[in-house]
Amino acid sequence: MIILKILLWIILALLGIVLLILILPISADFSFIGGKIQYGAKYAYIPVFNSKGTGIVNKLMKRKKKNKKPDLEDEEPTEEEPVSEESAIPEETVSESTEEPTETPEDTAAEHEEAEAVEVTEEEVETENTEDSEDNSTPEKPIQPEQPEPLEKPTNEVKEKKSKLEFILGLWEAADRPLLRIFKGIKISELYIDFFIANEDAYKCALNYGRISGAVYNLIAWLSVLFNVKLKTIDVNPLFAQKKGKWDVSLKISFSLITVVIAGIQFLIIYLFRVLIPSKIQSRKAR
Repeated sequence: MIILKILLWIILALLGIVLLILILPISADFSFIGGKIQYGAKYAYIPVFNSKGTGIVNKLMKRKKKNKKPDLEDEEPTEEEPVSEESAIPEETVSESTEEPTETPEDTAAEHEEAEAVEVTEEEVETENTEDSEDNSTPEKPIQPEQPEPLEKPTNEVKEKKSKLEFILGLWEAADRPLLRIFKGIKISELYIDFFIANEDAYKCALNYGRISGAVYNLIAWLSVLFNVKLKTIDVNPLFAQKKGKWDVSLKISFSLITVVIAGIQFLIIYLFRVLIPSKIQSRKAR
């Protein structure tokens, strides 16, 4: 009994640790203000990495670099081997002593006669082969018209494709709500936008202002449908008769892994009661 109680307490402790890991949020922040980029990521308010170099990953990378430097210093440069004088001397291509023997006119005449005799024999053999092939050739059969093939019945491949399509559609129907839950679990907070659209030409400045302001507000509306968005300030203003504008943006994103677990359980329940069980009932009725 005591051993069972100890095992239960260990299992409960492990479950509690897993729940803490899933509940604690993962957050990231990004800012582009005054032409400077700053970024960072945290897990449970512990800095993982950031642009300042104070995160856990940044410290580990610095330690690796320090450990690599002494290894490089210990390595001594290898001395180059001296080139021997014998290898530098080029080899003679042709020696004067080895000369090719010259052919006599009698030898050349004999070679020409042998080549002509071989050509005559080859022509005779070719003519004999052609005559034999003409005698042995059989008359060609008349070409018969091709008969139309009968229409094939639906094979097993078509049925398999239909079953795969039905399976994919069922998965999509079951994954609709869980995916929305995951998207809504992503929180975009402290969204800060401060734009000044500048141009020396007033007409072009007004056109750019209309385009950019419309794109910004439509993007924010689309993001607020998918994600959980909290705004800080959104300002888009024109700046006439100026060359340089202003493009300041900052935001924070947070997410917890427990939402993925809940969405997975929801997906399994919907798939069982909406897709799997009804399909089995229909197949039994069809039989």
